Amino acid sequence: MYIIGIDGGGTKTKGVVSTETGKIIAEVTVGASNPNNVKRENLLKELGNLIDSLKKESKGTFFKVRRVYAGMSGVDHPSARKEMKKLLETLLSESIPVTVNNDAITALYSGTLGKPGVVQIAGTGSITFGLNGEGVLDRVGGWGYLLGENGSGFAVGSEGLQAAFRAHDRLGLSTELTTLICDHFQAQTLPEIIHSIYQAVNPKELIASLSRLVFMAADQGDQVALDIIRNNANHIGEAVSCLINKHFTEKERGGEIPVVLAGGLFNRLDLLKASMEDVFRQHTIHAKLIRPQIEPVGGAVIAGLLEEKIEVDESFVEEFSRESL
Repeated sequence: MYIIGIDGGGTKTKGVVSTETGKIIAEVTVGASNPNNVKRENLLKELGNLIDSLKKESKGTFFKVRRVYAGMSGVDHPSARKEMKKLLETLLSESIPVTVNNDAITALYSGTLGKPGVVQIAGTGSITFGLNGEGVLDRVGGWGYLLGENGSGFAVGSEGLQAAFRAHDRLGLSTELTTLICDHFQAQTLPEIIHSIYQAVNPKELIASLSRLVFMAADQGDQVALDIIRNNANHIGEAVSCLINKHFTEKERGGEIPVVLAGGLFNRLDLLKASMEDVFRQHTIHAKLIRPQIEPVGGAVIAGLLEEKIEVDESFVEEFSRESL
């Protein structure tokens, strides 16, 4: 059996043709496909390129595909999911069923292999999704950087900038962040970077990228940076705990609940983990933290297989991760 898995986001879209055992037949990456950020004509172009390239790479295998499962950002609303489904169907044979769902599901399944649990996404932005044993999906946070998006690269970078400017104004503690930020922008003084921040093509991405400077300062023992990281880790812990307490039964909470950690911020789990686990203990949450061994596009394949009533195990992960190296 062959499944097409698609992982679509605000930066790139990845698609694979895979067997039920995790053997990748074709693998293609194109541009962004979040309908909130991409015009319809560009969306159609990118997805068209994706399907055409998968068809070309997989050759005759493409016509044996049983199902397409797409985990996409920007399709929270049912009408957005319906529109995305229709768009994909126009690019495929009428005989291939298409399922479109939130990309949080595919990120979750990349770690739980289709089982219930929580996925904490902490990249440029942050959001917490949970799927309980009854199939109820809910979220905490993820309302965008203008409304506050703690536990994200943007939040860490933004708080680092604010701390540096407070130090500059002598309103806050001195911090290594001042030097690191000036060096990053090749500036002599902090005010010189204002133009670069406010005139950036994508200020959210720019500020989020500065989160690595906060972690660099923390590695040097800078207390201001350590406090920023601890506060954001605490927020992640609170968000996960809130979702588990809202939607998981007492019986489910009695055992370990899988918490899949996705996104670049968790590349520094070494500085986040202790604070997160402190919060879990305060809420009597038994969380099993999981860093997925496969990409979310693998979770999309797993979701497609589940729709075909085929469950997967660790052998799928081993094959899929080996094939995608």
